[in-house]
Order: sequence, then C-alpha cells, then structure tokens
Amino acid sequence: MVSERGAPVAGHADDAFIPGAYITDEAMQTVLERQCHRCAGCNAPLSADSTHFDLRQPAICGGAHTLGNFEALCPFCHRNRMRRIRERFGGTAGHRNK
Repeated sequence: MVSERGAPVAGHADDAFIPGAYITDEAMQTVLERQCHRCAGCNAPLSADSTHFDLRQPAICGGAHTLGNFEALCPFCHRNRMRRIRERFGGTAGHRNK
C-alpha cells in the first residue's frame, strides 16, 4: 500500500488511509465497534444520531486520516475537544461555535 506522497504504508487495517473529509459508513462502524459503542472521552454510550468522529491527533498536528487515528466522541466531549484545539492554535476569532 502507498500513501498520498508515495511512501509505503503498513498493511494493517488501522493504517488504511481514508481520503477526503468524510468517513465511510464501514469506517464509522469499525471505530464504534473498536470502542464498544462508547465515547473515547467520557465512556458514555454512543447513539447513532449523536456520535461525532474526530482525529485523535489532529491534522494540524500531523495526524493522518487513517482508521487508527479516528475516534468516536459524544457531543459534549467533541465540543470540548474542538474548543481546546481552537484555543491552542488561536482559531477562535470569528468562529461561530465559541
């Protein structure tokens, strides 16, 4: 397997590159099953209509769009994580979800 830049990528399923800004239904199901349908932040049970998927290591910090880097979060944990990332990188100016 080869990455976007042409570098070899390990063949492990969690290392599979997920192109674009959207996660597939299969990838969502894999992440949820890996986490036993629980939030990675607070361990609350996750429902299909209120689950947020995010990168453990953000892309801005060099995080890859691979299955192993995705995590499922409840709305509360996702909102707090996004707030911390915006504060860390100074992106709060003009953002609608402060």
